[in-house]
Amino acid sequence: MLDQAVIVVLVAFGLLFLAYQVYGRFLARRVFQLDPDRPTPAHTMYDGIDYCPAKTPVLFGHHFASIAGLGPILGPALAVIWGWLPAVLWVIFGAILIGAVHDLGALVVSLRHRGRSVGEVAYYVLGPRARLLSLLIIFFLMSLAMGAFCNTLADLFLNYNPDAIIPSVGLMLLAVLFGLCVYRLKVPLLPATVGALVVFAGLIYYGEKDPVLTYEWLCTPQTRQALEEARDAKPTMGRPGFSRPYGAAAAIDYFTAQGRDDVVRELGAIGDATTVLGKANYAWIGALLLYAFLASVLPVWLLLQPRDYINSFQLYFALIALFVGLLIAAAVGSEYARIDAPAIRPSVPGAPPLIPLLFVTIACGAVSGFHSLVSSGTTVKQLNREKDALLVGYGAMLVEGALAVLVIAACTAGLSQFDWSDKGVYASWTAIRGLAAQLNAVVRGSANILSHLGVPTGIGSTFIAVTVTAFALTTLDSATRLLRFNVEELCQAVGLKFLANRYFGSLMAVAGIGFFAVVPAGKALWTLFGTTNQLLAGLALLIVSVYLYQNQRMYAFTLVPMIFMLLMTGAAMIYNLIGFYQEGKTVLWVTTVIVLIMAGWLIVEGLAAFLRGPQRSVTTPREEPTISPQEKREAAETVL
Repeated sequence: MLDQAVIVVLVAFGLLFLAYQVYGRFLARRVFQLDPDRPTPAHTMYDGIDYCPAKTPVLFGHHFASIAGLGPILGPALAVIWGWLPAVLWVIFGAILIGAVHDLGALVVSLRHRGRSVGEVAYYVLGPRARLLSLLIIFFLMSLAMGAFCNTLADLFLNYNPDAIIPSVGLMLLAVLFGLCVYRLKVPLLPATVGALVVFAGLIYYGEKDPVLTYEWLCTPQTRQALEEARDAKPTMGRPGFSRPYGAAAAIDYFTAQGRDDVVRELGAIGDATTVLGKANYAWIGALLLYAFLASVLPVWLLLQPRDYINSFQLYFALIALFVGLLIAAAVGSEYARIDAPAIRPSVPGAPPLIPLLFVTIACGAVSGFHSLVSSGTTVKQLNREKDALLVGYGAMLVEGALAVLVIAACTAGLSQFDWSDKGVYASWTAIRGLAAQLNAVVRGSANILSHLGVPTGIGSTFIAVTVTAFALTTLDSATRLLRFNVEELCQAVGLKFLANRYFGSLMAVAGIGFFAVVPAGKALWTLFGTTNQLLAGLALLIVSVYLYQNQRMYAFTLVPMIFMLLMTGAAMIYNLIGFYQEGKTVLWVTTVIVLIMAGWLIVEGLAAFLRGPQRSVTTPREEPTISPQEKREAAETVL
């Protein structure tokens, strides 16, 4: 029975649902003491740009889309190489006991401190030194992660999924139109949502039918002609055809087999700035950074919130479709219903040890420090009622856990037995280590499962590819806005308040992301993301635990997860540190040491706060609205 993917998924979903009903409600009522009558920062500090209340479904969609991103896709796709059972167990119990608690806790402490970020809250809970350390760690982490996301998105658009370009770009324009219709023209939410989803579906269909080969725009006329002719090529004499959606990787494979070295040399590689793909890669990174800047400075209701809201329906549909596809596959006895991967595989060629690396490989889906930044960054500023924090903070994390479980099913059951053989993509750590290999495994496995719903493999692949790229873009635009908040808080912390505005903050945020996306030394630091992200989760839980302790509430429910995360992450960082030193990777070694010192300092500040004994933060008491009656009416009318 345990080799049936649908059984594993059903058990996982049941546990996640039960946890929300029992443990989540307990935390909301007894530990965090959510008060439905307490005015939220979205109302008390309403400005129509960042602080803007939203109805629960809209905010849930925005929050879920922001925290999901590539995390619950890439992590599980890689971690299953150690066996599907450890991955599933960590996702389920990590999400219930650590991840959802972490997200809800970060949201609550931010609510209690006028919507400040978790890094800024450190000032009130731990002290001024802790604030500066937290803000610096946060800037490093988000710039690092989003730089890698820019590279990954450019790689997908050029090499693998040009069919996702039209839906991804079209969704940006659609979101602006949706925001204007709902907020300014007062179009009811339901018809606006239905219309937007119909248009978005059309964009996906059109993108699959007519992929945009942006790399072709930079080619010579001779190469463009060769590419156009190759689109209709069929496999002949053992040579592959130029397969849809005509990504550059497929083109290079095709022309290599055809002996067209001139075309292969001209296309080149993304890492070579003198080739077509190198130039196109930099062009895409520039376009993505421009989009991130605009998304950061524009009012949240005009682009960020509606884009995430529309985008969330795509993921809801993907979750439901994959689940139903698994049910049908099991009912008809399909090969894609059975898990081909081993349950436990502790010895993998070239792989690091299962413990502690599992706990930093699967981040989003189980627990992720990035979520605390979203909860205390954009989400808290849009929360209409305090009681909504349970569904948005705790519930969204559990849904992300469900997504991670389905990704595990797609990679272990949706792929063929060959992929799990000694010659397949999961044969070794090296084979599956790359981001492109992990995404390709998820896309292929999901498309095979969706085929049981009658969805053609091509359409299914495009749909999943668009889902992946859309959520990477969602994380990019949300993180840029969070980085802008971070820069503003850093400026205030060091006495440069005149620079604490959204334009300078957005410019610095984009500059930080661009550094890690373009500079070779910045790209090399991507290796540190997993450990640094999980370290941030432990530090966020530390801040929440101290807050609960100071206010004489039950803090064991956050303290125990904090200890676990700091121990596992610390062990993983030390393991990586030894490897960096032995391999002579000086930049990675030095950076890891600096991050460890800063984290250790924060932990010492936390211990000192515990030793000082319970004492309420200065902003803990109930805060009455500070806006005028007219502004209060505008805030209420602005709620979607």
